[in-house]
Amino acid sequence: MGSQVIAACKCGANAIILIGGGMLNFMETCYFPCMCKGCHEVVQVNLLAKETRCPECRARNPIPYDDPGLQGTPGHHHVVEWRMTDQLDRDLVLTDGKYMCPKCGKMSLEFRDSGLCWD
Repeated sequence: MGSQVIAACKCGANAIILIGGGMLNFMETCYFPCMCKGCHEVVQVNLLAKETRCPECRARNPIPYDDPGLQGTPGHHHVVEWRMTDQLDRDLVLTDGKYMCPKCGKMSLEFRDSGLCWD
């Protein structure tokens, strides 16, 4: 069962992003927030797609927010964790720390659990 996070920055950037996959599609779908350098948005990308592209501007290879280059202040608690060691050779984790905002370029983007679970 997937979940949902809210990304928000003091500059006004925000997004609602689904995480993971459902019972019927988890083998081919793994949604996760990514930073698009093309349109400067936080976007929802299926990391299991053959080719990852921004759904807004179609730029290639948006950067997943578990990339160490996008992480600023480490968090103390996991907001979300999705086990993908078999498919992606890593677990996808977002913490309550600070991340790079695609709009303002500062390490001030935060993720929080929206409380929604989906299937």
